[in-house]
Amino acid sequence: MKKIAITGSNGFIGSTLTRILKKNYDVISLVRYGSNIELLPEDSTIVYIDYHKPDKIAEILKDVEILIHTAALTRAKTWQQFKKINIDLTEKLVDIFNDTESLKQFVFISSQAASGPAQSKTTPKIESDKCEPISMYGRSKFLAENIIKEKANKPWTIIRPVAVFGPGDKDFLQYFKLMKSHLAFITGFKKKYINLIYVDDLVEITSKTLVNEKAYNQILFASNSEAYSLENFIQNLGSFMNTYFITIHVPEILLYPIALIGEFFSIFSKKPPIINREKIKEFKERYWLVNNEKANKLLDFKPSDNIVQNLQTTYNWYKEKKWI
Repeated sequence: MKKIAITGSNGFIGSTLTRILKKNYDVISLVRYGSNIELLPEDSTIVYIDYHKPDKIAEILKDVEILIHTAALTRAKTWQQFKKINIDLTEKLVDIFNDTESLKQFVFISSQAASGPAQSKTTPKIESDKCEPISMYGRSKFLAENIIKEKANKPWTIIRPVAVFGPGDKDFLQYFKLMKSHLAFITGFKKKYINLIYVDDLVEITSKTLVNEKAYNQILFASNSEAYSLENFIQNLGSFMNTYFITIHVPEILLYPIALIGEFFSIFSKKPPIINREKIKEFKERYWLVNNEKANKLLDFKPSDNIVQNLQTTYNWYKEKKWI
């Protein structure tokens, strides 16, 4: 049984990767000291690590064949925080990957944000398009991708998921909570479109890249096949939650004052605000859309695309865990 190590395995995506891949692989869950491990399966092989000690990490990985790197910051107060985790850590791991004989493949879970938004609904982004990240997060992921492409001397695979939802996710949880309060917020008045991917589908795409020469040295978008308007997404939530809601369009001119207020109060907290000026850059864009044909053809993969059923599963999980 091939041995895989997953960084950030206690997170939403990392824990789902662990849960599903451990059926066919010997999975080591790499977790920082002090991290919350509630999402990891009870029978996980957990190894606590200090990312400031590359020699120790190299020792842990000496018998591992595949390294899947999911650890990342999606929100931060400063560029330096993004750089430290999303860029510098990736570079450390690439160096370890190069120097560790047993490691054969480096799989990086990047983000659609590295590529940036599309220009229109009819021209979704493809992998060969010029990357134009608009946020610090997107830029940090883009620069991390470049390090992998330039420095890795063995096969690598970069996966760029669109907005990921599913059991364990805390970002989409906010939508569910608002809907339960009978409110739905949309920024601006123009229609905005997004792609989505259910976390189990992302894991399936990832699993199909492992020890797969077709996926070596490739960048792949991970997405379902539909472009959803925010209105359509909200309506789907309301239908299976069996709740009424009021849709409130927030004028874009009000977004920056809201972000500044959030950033001010975050001064007194270690956590970055949910809404900040960086997130507003992303909220204002109309077309977070990609073309998923490359991954579908290369990996013989067909996403489930049953958004209502998958959102229902997610909602049921939230209720079971008393997150909502």
